[in-house]
Amino acid sequence: MNNQRYVVIDVETTGNSPKKGDNIIQIAAVVIENGQITERFSKYVNPNQPIPAFIEQLTGITNEMVENEEPFSAIAEHIYSLLHESCFIAHNIHFDLGFVEHELKRAGFPHLESDVLDTVELARIVFPCFDGYKLTELSEELQLNHENPHRADSDAEVTAMIFLHIMSRLKALPLPVLKGMRRLCWHLISDMQPLLDMLIFEKDQHLEDGYMKVGSFVIKAPTELPEEPMVDQELLFDHQPIWEAEEGLDSLLSGLENRRGQMLMMKEVWQAFANREHALIEAATGIGKTLGYLVPATIHAKTTKNPVVISTFTTLLQDQILNKDIQLLEEIFPYKVTAAVLKGQSHYLCIDKFQHVLQEEDDNYDSVLAKAQILVWLTDTNTGDLSEINMPSGGKFLWERIARSHPVKGQLKEYCFYERAKQKAKIADIIITNHALLLSQEVNQGLPMEHTDTYIIDEAHHFERVAGEQYGTRVDYVSLHKKLMQLGTLKQQGFLRKVERLYRAVDISSESFFKLSERLECLLEESDMFFTSVHSFVKRRKRNHTLNRLFYKVDQYSETSSWYRLQEGAGRLCSMLVELHQLFSEQIQQLDEKTTSFTSHQLFVLEEYRSCMAFLEEYEKKLGHLFFENNEDEVVWIEIDAKGAKNAVTVYAQPLDAGELLADRFFTCKKSVVLTSATLVVENSFNYMIKKLGLRDFYPRTLQIESPFSFEKRMEIIIPKEISLIKNDDQQAYIDDISRYIKTFSMKKNVKVLVLFTSHAMLRDVYHTLKNEADLPCQILAQGITGGSPLKMMKSFKLLHHAVLLGTNHFWEGVDFPGDELTMLIIARLPFRPPDDPVESAKCERAKIKGESPFQTVSLPEAVLTFRQGIGRLLRSADDSGTVVILDRRIRTSSYGKVFMKALPKASVLEPTFSELEAKFSEEKKPHE
Repeated sequence: MNNQRYVVIDVETTGNSPKKGDNIIQIAAVVIENGQITERFSKYVNPNQPIPAFIEQLTGITNEMVENEEPFSAIAEHIYSLLHESCFIAHNIHFDLGFVEHELKRAGFPHLESDVLDTVELARIVFPCFDGYKLTELSEELQLNHENPHRADSDAEVTAMIFLHIMSRLKALPLPVLKGMRRLCWHLISDMQPLLDMLIFEKDQHLEDGYMKVGSFVIKAPTELPEEPMVDQELLFDHQPIWEAEEGLDSLLSGLENRRGQMLMMKEVWQAFANREHALIEAATGIGKTLGYLVPATIHAKTTKNPVVISTFTTLLQDQILNKDIQLLEEIFPYKVTAAVLKGQSHYLCIDKFQHVLQEEDDNYDSVLAKAQILVWLTDTNTGDLSEINMPSGGKFLWERIARSHPVKGQLKEYCFYERAKQKAKIADIIITNHALLLSQEVNQGLPMEHTDTYIIDEAHHFERVAGEQYGTRVDYVSLHKKLMQLGTLKQQGFLRKVERLYRAVDISSESFFKLSERLECLLEESDMFFTSVHSFVKRRKRNHTLNRLFYKVDQYSETSSWYRLQEGAGRLCSMLVELHQLFSEQIQQLDEKTTSFTSHQLFVLEEYRSCMAFLEEYEKKLGHLFFENNEDEVVWIEIDAKGAKNAVTVYAQPLDAGELLADRFFTCKKSVVLTSATLVVENSFNYMIKKLGLRDFYPRTLQIESPFSFEKRMEIIIPKEISLIKNDDQQAYIDDISRYIKTFSMKKNVKVLVLFTSHAMLRDVYHTLKNEADLPCQILAQGITGGSPLKMMKSFKLLHHAVLLGTNHFWEGVDFPGDELTMLIIARLPFRPPDDPVESAKCERAKIKGESPFQTVSLPEAVLTFRQGIGRLLRSADDSGTVVILDRRIRTSSYGKVFMKALPKASVLEPTFSELEAKFSEEKKPHE
């Protein structure tokens, strides 16, 4: 490391703003010289004002701890001398630097002339794949001991250790990457130029092994794609009879836990493949479902020399299959099992596009930060899958520009991440993909379709819904606005202006650009007016002011004059888009003979321009379909953000019978499809799911495998007797009751409670009621309120020892809290979809026309499946135990309640009074106090 002196500073304060009178209550410094920590300093400071209660709670620093300490002015000279001619480092530099400069100025010291480095920004660049960049998150990722978060001495120490890790990572980067970062760093917060200059000066000019230079940057050298492995056919035939003899299975799986249900599943999957049949298998939690289909899939792939495709709904399951289950297969079989993940091409970085974008002048902070992240990430990634990077939100626009959209030609093709992913898929035994890609047209380009006819659909209860989305249509204001802004006008720095210059450079008349510029200005204004009017149209008809997302189902046969006025607006927008495309088509014909003289970067700009125009052409077709094509077989609805922008609108269309389309477009074309999930059965019958998926004419095999868990011993079900009935016109009594029960259950020491809601409005009301409880003994996390994505909320919940998590749709399924991470599950309300759900209400209307009961054929089965998914969150392994609480008395009082009761695991059911529950939980608390 160079001779630069680095001083890491952290402060704790009475608030967020020194300009509003907030002061420092603790300051700590760690000095780093020549790569070593050489000095530490820490001091409590008297702020001459009371410390707010929430600061005391956050930091643990009390008024008593600082009342006898000196004010900052007494240590100002020492702080100034520490920082003089040193580089100031902090985690979120603006906060700490702002307070220190304010206090030093107030003490009469001159302005600091230090370079600054922000470890948040630096960590984002050098560790682009980390999940988060808070001190606690970085400490966990880098395995650093962070003893007292939100104490300045502990935070400064950890920040210093993080900085040393950052320096180590920077020193290991190839020279072209450092030079690339040097060109970008002018627009960053941190003063990185001196640091990078030093590292570049010290760096060997030779490119290290394992890297490959592409243009001005470096990628990790791609490994040679393996050849298709040769397999001893005798070994394969030795394994084939195992499906006929159970002792053969026992021998094959001798190293694994003996699960009878898993063996049943293996046999059923094998029979479906062998007989060229489709199959539905409900495999309850605990049977080892994934291996249950992977073992027969592997043998089938090896014997037929054709891959088996496994499709999942969540990326979490994809990661589990690839990183855990495939390794288990290699322990079972005496030969290597190959697997490949294939996503849509827009998930992969296009090296050619990134090369061009990197050359451009760019002063957008998020874009520059994302470019720096990608430079580092390319030295590590084997996949080029952009979902690996934790990009800033503003970097998403950059991502769209550099994602692969069309084949790369020439030398770069051998480095193309998407092409390599396809090549891996072609020689893999197991191809892992997702439902959306599997049902898209793009899958025909990605999968070796001529040899792929055997499929396993995991998380199959989502398959029909994903099909509805894939076979449907949508338009929204945001995507249109984004494309129009990318094009820009001749007065703006967009693609239109760039291409106009390109025309002039090759002596082609640019007159058409003036017409296009005018049309684009009008189009931007017209689209804003149109979507604002659509927003108002929905809001006038849906006057529930408590909800953020509002839905309006379109019935074009009974609409009023207001709807016809919207159609007129849509018609004008479509006409303008058609006219725009005609101008573009005439304009682009002039280039046919000139493109051979263009540079590669000019061709790149032209391709982006064409891409925008192609988007607008497709958008016009979709808009016309949604507003002018009456199709009895689909539902059209509008969704608005009621509390957001006045043009935050999306219009959707989905087929009413996606199962029929699945039958025609998917199942008919496949030799064997096995669909599996933990929830496919309603009232011990597969009939609902068979109909929903369009499988009635295929007469699929069916198998229901029950869980091996001892629910009688490990689960207790509580349905309280005394709880208010749900009334749509007055839910307050019910909300008060839910809050009262949650508080009672949370009194138990170290309890971890997940509360599942069907309505975000109800969740919000319960959260605010609980927050007003002064003696609530644990932390409350609430989806959409306490901040962070559902994934971050899950992580926070797992780290807490005593907490309540309030969740809606995301938490009903696909989340795992094994062991003590979840001890109680509360279902606030039976999960019927809201009456304004456009797809469900349209399906109910269709059922009514057919003479069927909408409730019995649509609403109830869907609610039961969701209910079973929710219950499944509690016990995830044989050793788990816990309590399920159902706070909806309809399960006992309604005629349909027995269907939900049948869906419950075979465990004891208690129906106590509130006082009995209070006594029960207060007794459970006493021994731990």
